[in-house]
Amino acid sequence: MENGKLIKKKKIFPILHFPFYIKNVPCFIFVGGKSSRFGSEKDDKALLFYKLQYNKCKKIFKNVYFVAKYEKFKNYPFFIEKSKIYAPLPALEEIVKKHKKVFVLSVDTPNITEKSIIKLLQKKAVASDNPLIGYYDYTHLPKIRENLKGKMRIFNINKRKIKINEKELININTLDDLQHLR
Repeated sequence: MENGKLIKKKKIFPILHFPFYIKNVPCFIFVGGKSSRFGSEKDDKALLFYKLQYNKCKKIFKNVYFVAKYEKFKNYPFFIEKSKIYAPLPALEEIVKKHKKVFVLSVDTPNITEKSIIKLLQKKAVASDNPLIGYYDYTHLPKIRENLKGKMRIFNINKRKIKINEKELININTLDDLQHLR
């Protein structure tokens, strides 16, 4: 109230300022598959995915890295995984051992939104339909190691799961998938 008048304040939507802990959790974008279902290296046909995922994640995370067997693109930071196995689980173990708390996602899920990434981070969860999108930390190492000895599955490592809109989880694995995305 000002001079006897009730003043309605306009709702101002602040620029998103993320909690400090989110900035300290690095993000790792998995790009290291053989892409045999794609017909050739996905990265040759989908450099756009790299840029899209990287730029999206840089808005949220201080440190963003691509994960692969070798550096696929110059001018982007890479975490070069040591395992000879083409599967995300060995790389996840390396990353979690080194960084303790991480967020991971796949390069071939370009529709995931910043809002969903933040939601997963805040809940320390993974996407229920795609556990390659989500939060992992050192408490998950025993389960990761157990799965490395078995079926190499990433499912059921992080028990916290959140349902994400299925359109955000569309995985581009084939040229046909890419055509449907356009």
